[in-house]
Amino acid sequence: MLAYLNTHSWYQLESHLALLDIQKITNQENTAPITLTDEFSDEQLPDNSIAYHRVFGTVMSDSYYYFSSKQLQSDLLAAEANPQISCHFLHINSPGGEAWYLDRLSETLRSCEKPILTFYEQMCCSAGYYIGCHGQRIYALTQNDYVGCIGTMCSFYDFEEYFAKLGIKKVEAKATKSDLKNKVFDDLRQGKDEQFVKDILDPMNAQFLSEVRSQRSKLADLPDDTPVLRGETFYTPQAVELGLTDGSKTMVEAIVETATMGREYTEAKKLKTAVYNI
Repeated sequence: MLAYLNTHSWYQLESHLALLDIQKITNQENTAPITLTDEFSDEQLPDNSIAYHRVFGTVMSDSYYYFSSKQLQSDLLAAEANPQISCHFLHINSPGGEAWYLDRLSETLRSCEKPILTFYEQMCCSAGYYIGCHGQRIYALTQNDYVGCIGTMCSFYDFEEYFAKLGIKKVEAKATKSDLKNKVFDDLRQGKDEQFVKDILDPMNAQFLSEVRSQRSKLADLPDDTPVLRGETFYTPQAVELGLTDGSKTMVEAIVETATMGREYTEAKKLKTAVYNI
């Protein structure tokens, strides 16, 4: 374990241990050999291996202890470049998190030539769905998993009054020509959120909505004021009706389907190459 941490983050270690457990279950319940891997650059893997990407907990842009959007981007690119890997398996259980860098991660997900299947359990919400919506197929584990929360928000606690009661006084001074420095956030703290919403939250939300609508055809056809596009969250049956997800499957069923998608991709690529060589 310590040796693994010499070259990997703590979150990658957690993901690797989770993958080992999943491999045991898959081998017990499925007779056909299937290889899931988190060694995305290993070209000694069996043909048609599946890249396992775990998106659990709070989404962060760059983190050692938590899921990292930048690390997922790097892993996707490595798996795309590895001829032994034929598809991606996104395993999600996340309430969302940091919005920054999701636009770049989405560019990478959109550019993946190899098929992607998204499988989520418990919840796939907000930033979690921002990532998960790029699966050509999306499945929940149960009928009671939460998905959606397509929206953008900011929240924090203001401790200034509490600190003042403790005798901790805030001292602040701005240069004469720095009157707008941090003004948007100062206004927000004082209950005046108009500019923060207009200049920061609304543009980010527009990116989010555009992304999910481009990836999920049913969502693209819905009116702008429909609840699913305003932050509402749904259990699996409603999510299927709305087009957020494609149904529910067991973990093994989802992995087997991912393997099938990978084989079909490989066969189609071989056929395309053969045609070009005629």
